[in-house]
Amino acid sequence: MLTSKLYVVNSIDLISSVQRLPKILAFPPIEAKYAMNICASSKEGNEIIANNLNGEDGDWGYSHDAYTSMHSALAPGSGLDGMNRVMIKNIARSLDGLIPAESQVMEIKLGEWSRHEITMATTNSVYGRCNPFKDPMVEKAFWDFENGLVMILINRLPYLTARKACRARDRVANAFRLYFEAKYHEYGSMLVQQRYNTSVQHNVSVDDIARFEVGGSLAVLVNTAPAVFWMLFYLYSKPVVLEECRTEVESLVLHSEESNGTRKTVDITSVKQNCPMLTSAFQEVLRQRTLGVQVRQVMKDTMLDGKYLLKKDATIIMPSLVIHTDPAVWGSNVSQFDHKRFTKGNRSQSQKPNPKALRAFGGGTTLCPGRHFATTEILATVVMFILRYNLTPLDGTWTPPRTEKTNIASVVMEPDTDIRVKIEPRETTADCEWDFKLGDSDMVFGVAAEDRHD
Repeated sequence: MLTSKLYVVNSIDLISSVQRLPKILAFPPIEAKYAMNICASSKEGNEIIANNLNGEDGDWGYSHDAYTSMHSALAPGSGLDGMNRVMIKNIARSLDGLIPAESQVMEIKLGEWSRHEITMATTNSVYGRCNPFKDPMVEKAFWDFENGLVMILINRLPYLTARKACRARDRVANAFRLYFEAKYHEYGSMLVQQRYNTSVQHNVSVDDIARFEVGGSLAVLVNTAPAVFWMLFYLYSKPVVLEECRTEVESLVLHSEESNGTRKTVDITSVKQNCPMLTSAFQEVLRQRTLGVQVRQVMKDTMLDGKYLLKKDATIIMPSLVIHTDPAVWGSNVSQFDHKRFTKGNRSQSQKPNPKALRAFGGGTTLCPGRHFATTEILATVVMFILRYNLTPLDGTWTPPRTEKTNIASVVMEPDTDIRVKIEPRETTADCEWDFKLGDSDMVFGVAAEDRHD
């Protein structure tokens, strides 16, 4: 990248033009290069990845088949619903035990809590009852690896210059190797089963399957936890926003009287359809707190949009942060957190947002396949939390932490420092039983422009 031309594209229309040429302005060569470095896969494994990598000879090869199987497993339907139900059950159980029975208050670090709970809920839903992350040492190793990812990528000899991160990666990979050797993936989600089966069909060794799974874990974990952190931060730091979102969600709660008291039930599926204020706030968090950069490699000299000559082997970068902070796109209040920005008929908005301008999940053929799962997980966690608990910072002030240390693999900004908070049950919901569930649904919530039909 340092010796080739670099093109920066920050026009929505030009980004759309780039996305319409996925074989010529390609992502797979970039993805494969970084995946090989991140996962430390073998020479044989790398050769399997590289075979027809960009689909030059048709729609076949490991890269094509792995991406196709991942998309089908994470598309709305029974497989995704199964993962979501496990996730919701895990978060609900965690919130049930958040405050000890003998106490009425609990102090936590908000970022630390979000990271651990999302890690366990996500990996339990993906890997099933024999989830390797149930071992606290594996969980710790994964985040040590994530924290040292930059050093792995920028050094030619990472085992010498990034030893801690490499050792942590090897510990996680070894845990996955044992998991796959014992056939525990057969008790896991459709996602992990299809990823494993695709690798086997392409003669990938179990050692490389395990190493590829370390990369897969990065994809499902690194952005959801900070997104939950920022959602809770913005809602609880803005009482009016919190109250409006709570009112929406409370309208969906079903009440029933049982022998042991009141039971309150919420179907998380209905949130996406009936809580426009909450879902708009979620999209605004993504606009304010994502900094992902989509990257492409120019495979041959190409005239983009009939105006711009892109030279072979050059690199294209499309930084979402530029689009997300452009007043020409979002209006004069672009720097403000407007929780109504994405609601229909928002009068405070000087102009209607262009749906293509929200780039948190990428776009085109590389649109994040896990966006539906991540969206449900973030909204479900936030809904359960705001219904049941009040949250206040111990120092009395909601001060947004800096984010300069955000990892290269993250799209959502990671807080540099944590916030210590006090959690108390809400008076109106303390003495009841909660039941959170997920109905069958193939409905798509249109966070990405490609998912919208309005």
